[in-house]
This record gives sequence, C-alpha cells and structure tokens, in this order.
Amino acid sequence: MSPDPSAGCLVVSPQLSRALSHAALIEVAGMSAATAAGGLHALTQIERERPPLVVIDPALDDLSPADLHEILRDDPASAETVVLIPGAQLPGRYGGPFDVVVPAGLTAPEGLARALARMPGLSAPTWDDPEAAALEGQLSDLGLTDVLLCAQDLQLSGLLLVHLGAQPAHLVLRRGEIIDAECGARAPTQAVPFLLSVRAEGDFRFHLLSPDALDGYPRQITLPTARLLMEAAVHVDHAHAADPLASALEAS
Repeated sequence: MSPDPSAGCLVVSPQLSRALSHAALIEVAGMSAATAAGGLHALTQIERERPPLVVIDPALDDLSPADLHEILRDDPASAETVVLIPGAQLPGRYGGPFDVVVPAGLTAPEGLARALARMPGLSAPTWDDPEAAALEGQLSDLGLTDVLLCAQDLQLSGLLLVHLGAQPAHLVLRRGEIIDAECGARAPTQAVPFLLSVRAEGDFRFHLLSPDALDGYPRQITLPTARLLMEAAVHVDHAHAADPLASALEAS
C-alpha cells in the first residue's frame, strides 16, 4: 500500500511550537499537515493516514530519528513515503530515493521547500531559490536590525532566511511584525534577541508571502517588533559598555 498523495503531511517533533510552525509552513505552500509529539504517536498516524511526506525533528526522543526512519523504510506501506530529517546528523540508511537530503546550513523553510518539491501536483514553494527572493544581501553590509526596520516600514509579509555559517535561522513576518523565529534549539522568544545581537558573518534573503496566507500561522512571538528591536539595542549597548577593549577603541 503506497502513501496517499491526497493525505496531509505529518510533522513529528517533541517541541509543539516548532511542529505547529512547520505544519503551518506546509499549509502556506498548499498542503494540509498534522503533527505528532513523538515517534510512537507518529507510527499510529502514519498507519492510519498514509501521509506522502513525513518531517522528523532530529530532537525526537522516544524513538530516535534513525529508528523511526528504519521502521518506515522496512514497512512496504511506507517504503515510498518521502522523509525529511533536517540537520547534519543523519541515519546511516538515510539518502535513498525517497529521502530528502538538505545540505548543512540551510534553513527549515529551505528544507521544507525541497521536500514539497517531491509532492505530485503541488506548485512547490521557491524558498530554497535565491533568485526568487525579493531582497538579499550580506549582513556585513546591511544588518538584521536594518532589514527588519525596512520590513516594518513597508509592512512586508514573508520569510526572512538567515545563514550564519553552519547555523541557519529564519523569521516569519506578517505585515512587518515578527510572529515566529527559529534558530537552533532556542525558543522563538529567545531566538530573536540572539539573532539581533549576533555579529557573525552571514547573509540573508527575504521571500515575500501574502499576509492572508499567514492568517492561520500560530503566533509564537507576541511582543511588538519595535519593542524587540529596542530591547536588543539596549542589550547590545550594555554588552558593548561592559567590554573594556571595545570601549577603549571607541574612545580613541
């Protein structure tokens, strides 16, 4: 029994906020999606629903991603299910024709775009295509704060993808307001101040989305963006003042 192409996708993650966010991105792309809190719960849903795509969080803990992947591949009913496991630590058997391989350093939306490109009949999102971005640049030329101020002034909606070496991140904006952020294992509310204070080399891309398409997106960040930017600026100023070398260089 093959996967049902008309069924919804499945996002498996012990982090509810992340599962809901990734499921919402899949729905923005035009497919329905459900979530499962763990591998055992996922197996029950996969047997019942036969989803065409299963996204497995590397942080899965009741079953390891490798164990869940192996079960899916050994079962004829799910052997052809498309599987996406983001991150650099991949199972030994991962990399077959129905596994989505995402190079290290790409963001979650880029990985989802590559997985959704495997779905028959779907006009896949172009979040992994730099040429499809409305705005792109180097963070050394235009800082993240300036990008967000621009998005706020223009009330832009979409995905802001940030590549900081091997540490990818992304923010979701609706009408210029940050409603979600992802950076490593940090909670959304911790990811924003971290990204606004980091001084690492990197680049960014902004992919526009309709604000209406984000109506159903679960808002993980409730503070106004103006306040987030102000608090980040104060934090950076305090950190700068506490650094004797930086203060001495500025004084000279």
